[in-house]
Amino acid sequence: MQRAWLLASILCATLCWGSLHAAQAIDDEPHFIASLQLGSAPDVRYLDAAGRTLDYAAFAHQLREGRTYHGTRDTRSGQAVLRIAGAAPGHRGIRLAFGRGDAFPPFELPSLHGDVQRLSALRGRYTLVSFFFAECGPCIAEVPALNAYARAHGDMNFVAITYEDAATARRFQAERGLAWPILHDGQALIDVLGVDTYPTLMLVDPAGRLAGTAVGMTLRQDDGQRQAELGRWIELWKGGGAR
Repeated sequence: MQRAWLLASILCATLCWGSLHAAQAIDDEPHFIASLQLGSAPDVRYLDAAGRTLDYAAFAHQLREGRTYHGTRDTRSGQAVLRIAGAAPGHRGIRLAFGRGDAFPPFELPSLHGDVQRLSALRGRYTLVSFFFAECGPCIAEVPALNAYARAHGDMNFVAITYEDAATARRFQAERGLAWPILHDGQALIDVLGVDTYPTLMLVDPAGRLAGTAVGMTLRQDDGQRQAELGRWIELWKGGGAR
């Protein structure tokens, strides 16, 4: 059976999936995967709303019940992660689906420079990823520490991701002075990861695996102390001593 796509935008149709709904469940996994147009022999991971791994039968069963899903993929490699949207019964909110050592989900997101940023382009270096939104007070407060840390560590990649649109992200950059590359319209990736508290920082190792996460952290008020605390966390993550 052919799956009906519900796409939020033309951009999302080509780069990501967000809040997709199956009008008709597909019982045949090869047929379903072929409909995603991921290329030959794609690597697909299925997750429930709480971030637990599902087999395809369980994933398709939830689609039959009318659940929607979010997804991210890398069109070059065909890797994809699909996660059931919304909270699972009896579960409060969405939890992070990826822990230390897990491969960071593939993504392709538009940047404020007008190009598309892929996870694959960041490999070979540690990458610090900051999830933010424009009106988030703690996100605003951490900007000087993030800028200072990036200036002092030219051997790393730095990427800030927001679910907001390009205009809002550009206004945040202009008003708050965040010097990092900013990727916008990242809701699909954010939902797949399960990020629902801001700010959230994630460190990705040179092989593309998650090395550490700080969710809703509160950095100290003094900018120097903030930068020192950030540096301490990252060194612990690199050494495998923090979560």
